Amino acid sequence: MQRYVLTDYASASKETQAVYDDFMKTTGATAVPIWLQSLGHNAALTRAYWERAKGTLFSGALPLPLKEMIVFVVSAKNGARYCSACHAQNVLSLDKNLAFDDLKSLANASSALGLPAYYRTVVDFAIKVVSDPNCLDDADFEALHEEGFSKEEICEIIAVIDLATMFNVYTSSLRLDLDPNYVAIL
Repeated sequence: MQRYVLTDYASASKETQAVYDDFMKTTGATAVPIWLQSLGHNAALTRAYWERAKGTLFSGALPLPLKEMIVFVVSAKNGARYCSACHAQNVLSLDKNLAFDDLKSLANASSALGLPAYYRTVVDFAIKVVSDPNCLDDADFEALHEEGFSKEEICEIIAVIDLATMFNVYTSSLRLDLDPNYVAIL
């Protein structure tokens, strides 16, 4: 059973088209992704989801490659096929030192071995948050501080984890098909 309807650009309301335009301008994409088209029937939802993603990923102090890595790891740990595929492609396009096999290994392992310490500390933190946010202790935050993250940046890391979780629930519940340029990790 198809669980969603896609609203392409030509069929979208002017309000939804404005969100699609902003998405493509902000990301440099040449097409509207399936996740956004699946919201396109409702301009308010389309705008809300996009504004949350844009505000979390494209502003703040943390570099975009790190944010994309966080979303990928959270999505892989949550078994979110659409989001892990999407953000794997984004990570690889932003960090040329990583290969698809590196991400595939990371998605199937419980540790971020092989990653630079900066990434590894954040990945380990994200995995712990996904497992149980109530199990965090001061040592988890101290590890991030030792890597140079401020308290504000740690809040930003948590916001990215939360964003990924929200999208994981949305895309997995609907079983969104992958966009043509995404390669499945899971």
